[in-house]
Amino acid sequence: MKTPIPIAWISCVGEKGGAETLMIECLRALDRDAFEPHVIQLRPGPLEGMLRDIGVRVHVLAEHRMRQVGKVAGAIAAIRRLVQSEKLALLHSNGFRAHVYGGIGAAVSGIPEVWTTHTVERAGLSTSAILAIPTDGVLANCPRTAEFFKGRVNAPVELVWPAVNPDVLERAPSREQLVLTYGLPPSARWVSIGGRLQRYKGQAEFLQALAAVRGGNLHGVVIGGSLFGQESDYQRELRELAVALGLRERVTFTGFIPDADVAGLFKASYVTLHPAHDEDFGLAVAEAQALGVATIAFAAVGPAAIVVDGETGWLVPVGDQGGLNRCLGEALVNSDETARRGGNARESCRRRFGIQEHVRKTMDIYRRAILGKGRI
Repeated sequence: MKTPIPIAWISCVGEKGGAETLMIECLRALDRDAFEPHVIQLRPGPLEGMLRDIGVRVHVLAEHRMRQVGKVAGAIAAIRRLVQSEKLALLHSNGFRAHVYGGIGAAVSGIPEVWTTHTVERAGLSTSAILAIPTDGVLANCPRTAEFFKGRVNAPVELVWPAVNPDVLERAPSREQLVLTYGLPPSARWVSIGGRLQRYKGQAEFLQALAAVRGGNLHGVVIGGSLFGQESDYQRELRELAVALGLRERVTFTGFIPDADVAGLFKASYVTLHPAHDEDFGLAVAEAQALGVATIAFAAVGPAAIVVDGETGWLVPVGDQGGLNRCLGEALVNSDETARRGGNARESCRRRFGIQEHVRKTMDIYRRAILGKGRI
């Protein structure tokens, strides 16, 4: 039997956001006969346990900030030692700043590096410096990101959409269990939004839509909390807005909760909303769609690629609060049409954004990069 090739992802964080969820699901579905997965985690945190739970070897380095040049150099030296001791054949940097460590670590170790990019970056000296670090391939998460990196890096750029794992999503608890866990009204039609609490994600617009639609026995569920210390006051603002809009008894804020409960809340929702002002993909949208729930979303880049307007949900121009309110009202009035779009969403999303296709493309990129360096 052929020995699996050891590869390692580089993660700059120890908490789990959308980029880390993608990494976890990719590694969960990775062909372990072909590749032996490791993760080099540059900051301690609960992500380590989540990775170990799926059988991934994790190497946690000392926490530091990127402006601490000496410690950055020390981390890169530690990566080089891990490449040697674990006989790693490739590094996979998860995100823009992870490429500083993965790109340089791979270069000094003589192995290839590939790089998943999650967004377009702002112009500046630091961006230019990071783009100049060698790589063997860029995995772009959407067409806009792919266009940004083409011509800016001296390596192939390939569109590899993020993906969802329906088998994992379906392990969700029942509606009855969720009622007991979160004190949700069992007879209400739940309308949910999922994602970290940041203003651009649109939770305020979600609350305004909920307040604008009268009747329908609706209860809003806001899933998520602040992450990476960003906009930590936003949750307080949202709670105050809910009170001001008369939603005190009609909305539940869950904070961060287990992934299975997130999937369960999506699956038990009548519809989900995703009024993000800017979104390169939108993992919460794909998860809800894969679970058969119609979505009403602002037509940012990612949601516009996932949601088929009129078939799997509703798309509204970005920032159109009136349109968002109107579509929610339409969804409530016509339950048969909402159910039809949800059924279409399940089939469409699983076919277009299933994890197996994502992993197949990723492993093909690994093989080409490793072969190009003469490592196999």
